Amino acid sequence: MSIAQINRRHQLAPACGAWRRRDVMAPFGPFVGARRLVGRIGRAARGSSTQAAPVLIGHDLINCSAKKRFEVFLYSSLPLYFGFGVLVPLGLYKWVLRSPWWLAIALVCGAQCVVVGAALRLARRGSFQQSITLVCISNWAVLLSATFVVPDLLPVWVLGALVPVAYLVAYSGWKRGLTFTVISAGWVLALGALARFQNVSHLSAHMPRAIQNAVFIPALVILALYLLVIVWNNAAALRTSEQLLAERAAQLAASSKRLITAADEERRRLERDLHDGAQQHLVALAVLLQLARRAEGDQHQPLLIEASGLLENAIAEIRSLALGIYPPLLISGGLAEALPAVAARAPVPVKINLQGLRRYPVSIEAALYFCCSEALQNAAKHGGPDTTVTITAHVADRMLTLAISDTGRGFDPATVGTGLTNMTDRLSAIGGCLAIHTAPGHGTRITASILTPARDGWSKPPEKGRPLLYEAGSDTPHNDGEADDRRSPRTPAELLLKT
Repeated sequence: MSIAQINRRHQLAPACGAWRRRDVMAPFGPFVGARRLVGRIGRAARGSSTQAAPVLIGHDLINCSAKKRFEVFLYSSLPLYFGFGVLVPLGLYKWVLRSPWWLAIALVCGAQCVVVGAALRLARRGSFQQSITLVCISNWAVLLSATFVVPDLLPVWVLGALVPVAYLVAYSGWKRGLTFTVISAGWVLALGALARFQNVSHLSAHMPRAIQNAVFIPALVILALYLLVIVWNNAAALRTSEQLLAERAAQLAASSKRLITAADEERRRLERDLHDGAQQHLVALAVLLQLARRAEGDQHQPLLIEASGLLENAIAEIRSLALGIYPPLLISGGLAEALPAVAARAPVPVKINLQGLRRYPVSIEAALYFCCSEALQNAAKHGGPDTTVTITAHVADRMLTLAISDTGRGFDPATVGTGLTNMTDRLSAIGGCLAIHTAPGHGTRITASILTPARDGWSKPPEKGRPLLYEAGSDTPHNDGEADDRRSPRTPAELLLKT
């Protein structure tokens, strides 16, 4: 299975702050830079810096590492083409045999070095498919010319034809890889036929046997080792992907346990708040109503006035609890209206810059809303005096990013509390990523990123006052924005929320 297939199938999205990566990239050969690359990515993902760094989710990590390895592969192919394809033929032309065929080989391989440079430029732009296709086609053409000139070095040319195709496997799907494999088999057959049935140059007949062996044996050994390194490196990349999948599965299991525990604690908190708050008011209300019923004359009037006050207090308590469970403004207006509202209630000054926000699935809106609310509470609680908060949001290529920055005291990134862990779990559960950048005395920046679905993949946003009705555990509404608010409320809670 290729890296591209793993990315498409699993779309890894770990909680960045919780990853501890163990890289198993090739520790030798032309790919030694991969380990340093993954180490830098891991440090950036853990948020140990006070500066904002690019947020990398799992498939971004693998793609970034694959891009680095591919660039190193192209860089390493340049000395091979230039050394064996340009310098060796020119040396043979000068000191062994002055034949124009050596100049022709040097010219063709020099052109191949230019093509590899163009492929490297394409790879830096992220066009891996075009880059590897260009390298394979040009490599086949060069080896066809080399076989035509020196057919006796057929084993070397065959190995050279297989090198780019072996590396192609990690950067394309199985259909494209199968196509290039079949083409490579046909090309090897063509090289064999060309070497078997023609020998126009007759260079081998005019060269000493010792010179032929001095060129043939090192070239064969180097290309064989180079091919083995590429195959081993592809296997190491696959092991890395499998390891990341295993770590991701373990993180999701731990996150699920924490979410279940948090849900149980929240239910107990709601039960305690109802018991200590609204229930006490309602019990006192019932007692006052009984006294008012037994009162004589006008003595029931003060009791009814007091009962009215208790009822208003109970309504306020229940409304406060309902607002904490899921804000009605988030249902009706989405993040664009709910975030300014939560910022207005914050005890610290908040600046808001929201760009390009639209309606998103309820799971995404809820996770980002409560992450923002938790970040504001942390800033107010731990930021210190004169702390200000800035909330920014923007969307780029379906990647929704919400950043909450404060000018508070900051903290040691190694001491992550329960609130930040809950934020990480919320985003991880929906395929998002949370990055924390902080240090003592430098404030805190929390960045939440989530890949949003295409607009055609979910229903239109609800109208104000008409919330979408969702089944439990689903992001698909069953009423298409037509809330059934024409029926009368059936329960006191519905009557309370409707008022």
